[in-house]
Amino acid sequence: MIFYSKFYVSQLKRSFYIAKNENGICYIDLSGSERKFLGRLKKYIKDETVFRPSELSYEISQLKDYFAGRRSDFDMKIYLKGTGFQTSVWQALAGTNYGETVSYSELAKRAGNNKAFRAAATCCAINPVPIIIPCHRVIAKDGTIGGFGGGVDMKKFMLEMERKNSQ
Repeated sequence: MIFYSKFYVSQLKRSFYIAKNENGICYIDLSGSERKFLGRLKKYIKDETVFRPSELSYEISQLKDYFAGRRSDFDMKIYLKGTGFQTSVWQALAGTNYGETVSYSELAKRAGNNKAFRAAATCCAINPVPIIIPCHRVIAKDGTIGGFGGGVDMKKFMLEMERKNSQ
């Protein structure tokens, strides 16, 4: 069984969807569309899905604290489903400190394959739990910001917030 909820981030003036199963948070969708979220979630994990905000209040409060600048890390279980390389990239991402940025090539190196920077970029793009696994902290080697599933403005907001709060 997967429980999901919608939550609003006032700093971004946007809503997001979040889901968890018995193993932890399994999906966060930055599109704001329930239809897209449910479709993507079903492709990722085939299980019964129930809208139940009360099941996610602890996790949502942490995410809201993060966006308010009151939290720099998360205390919640997560569930990741992916290949060996994908999970190694996501684990390397999880080890990227608040306020720190890394390049795709550095991320690939941290994941154990310094030549796989394009594959590391793909792992960022399909990260099932963005924000918690901080793919927004990955930038191009030349320092340009690159893309992000929630949009470049959201990525810039998070990087700037983290930079200010980590000084």
